[in-house]
Amino acid sequence: MKKVTLLTIILLLSGGAIFAESTSGSIVLQGSVPQILEVTVTSTGDASSLDLSATVTTPLKVGTVVEKSNKKAGYTVTLESANAVSTGVNSAYFKSTDPSNTDTLDYTIYYGGSEVTLSGGSAVVSDVSTKTDAGGSSKDVEITYDGASAFMYEDNYEDTLTFTIAAK
Repeated sequence: MKKVTLLTIILLLSGGAIFAESTSGSIVLQGSVPQILEVTVTSTGDASSLDLSATVTTPLKVGTVVEKSNKKAGYTVTLESANAVSTGVNSAYFKSTDPSNTDTLDYTIYYGGSEVTLSGGSAVVSDVSTKTDAGGSSKDVEITYDGASAFMYEDNYEDTLTFTIAAK
């Protein structure tokens, strides 16, 4: 009985300290922002219906790229011409979809108004050291070519441009 009484007294005395009211309290608020690193590529109608027998000296818009990133260190965007990469050359070119036709037509690429210089078929077209605005950074993709001088066989010709965004 003495043990129960002693235990009850201890609980009552310590309970007062446990249930004492406080004059302040706090809540820690925390959150995070996920990484955004994306590129959106949209082609124009002209991109799939080019008249390669003509000469285009004024850059013709064939698409738009929207770069979007919230990386602190920034990002890069790399452009690759599938045909140029496959042969390791420094010029983008159209080639026939028919393997027996070896005609090709070189063309020049413009990204955001600047001429692109390929090396082995690719080039870094954006090298940015900060984040974009919330809507991203929009860049036009344009090309020029001289199809009249090339005088190629009648056929379908193509190349694929690939844009890749990477964090620094």
